[in-house]
Amino acid sequence: MEPKINVLVVDDDPSIVEMIKLGLETDGMDIISAGDGAEALDVLRHSPVDVILLDIMMPKVDGWMALMEIRSNPATADIPVVMLTAKTHDLAKILAFKQGVQQYVTKPFNILELSARVRSLMTMRTHATEGRTDSEFRRIAVRKGGRTVLLSIDEIVYVSAKNKSTYVHTFENQYLVDLTLGEIEKKLTRENFHRIHRSYIVNLNCIKEILRADGGYVVVTSDRDETHIPVARRAVHSFRESVGL
Repeated sequence: MEPKINVLVVDDDPSIVEMIKLGLETDGMDIISAGDGAEALDVLRHSPVDVILLDIMMPKVDGWMALMEIRSNPATADIPVVMLTAKTHDLAKILAFKQGVQQYVTKPFNILELSARVRSLMTMRTHATEGRTDSEFRRIAVRKGGRTVLLSIDEIVYVSAKNKSTYVHTFENQYLVDLTLGEIEKKLTRENFHRIHRSYIVNLNCIKEILRADGGYVVVTSDRDETHIPVARRAVHSFRESVGL
């Protein structure tokens, strides 16, 4: 029997909290609620939480302030956060992804879809940690300017292939790597990486924004150039499942 998912719902509207509580509990999840960011931070100090559903506009401590505290605390930094808000502006979405939000859901929303998103986040988190030990080697050899360095996998924003060469991209640098894209893909199978195009592998945690384009999707990565990468048609289904679209 799978353990229950513990969800923290942070919203100052009791009717929304009750609706989410009813829907997610029906789907077998355990729900804890908080009426503002300060109460949510207090809950996180005392209760185990797997996923946080976080509203933006709240009294006392709003969602932005709470999110900054969550991401700056090592004990809570890795908890997936779904921003649940009435704010539909692109600027708010971009800011949310920059601050480490995994998903952005606007009100009103479908509770069944929300439940599916929560389960998708938990699946991704489980796959990322499955089989990993504290001593596991999580670096990759890359070359730049005649030097070979060991780069932490966590620093990789995306990997690209061009003219028979493979490149690893971080926030501000590009490195050459002596592996094919397929070989790198195998090394990253336990990480939050997804091959969205025959020439690109993307770190799902480094997607800043997802755009609709010509019936498909384009991801905007969180590197300095905010690179736009198209999602190949054959990768759309698996990509949607991975990010909970």
